[in-house]
Amino acid sequence: MVCEFQENKNGYFSDGELRMFHMAEKRIGRLNSEAQALREYGLQLRELLQAEIDICQNRIMKILTVVTSILLPLSLVTGRYGMNFVNFVNPPELAWKYGYPAVIAVSVLIVSACLWVMKKKKFW
Repeated sequence: MVCEFQENKNGYFSDGELRMFHMAEKRIGRLNSEAQALREYGLQLRELLQAEIDICQNRIMKILTVVTSILLPLSLVTGRYGMNFVNFVNPPELAWKYGYPAVIAVSVLIVSACLWVMKKKKFW
């Protein structure tokens, strides 16, 4: 709009007013470029914050994966020995005197093996 006034097609404005329009045009241009710079800065900050959030989520997912990898074999063992054996063949460990300590020892061995593999592969 200032540019249209500055053209002064009908001769409504004096030279002093035209200079004021010219100064207003320059100020508007500077303010526009400052606003664009602030917009770019805001976008960069938002991208930086999103990158930090992504890094945090990756760490959390890594921890959850390690915990799941350790607990999944134990879930399998628990599921096997948590069943009611009425019409099926009983596992021999249930009748054995050291059955439950053996299952506990196997579970500890599984967890130890999982931790060793994860440490060797540098999962944490």
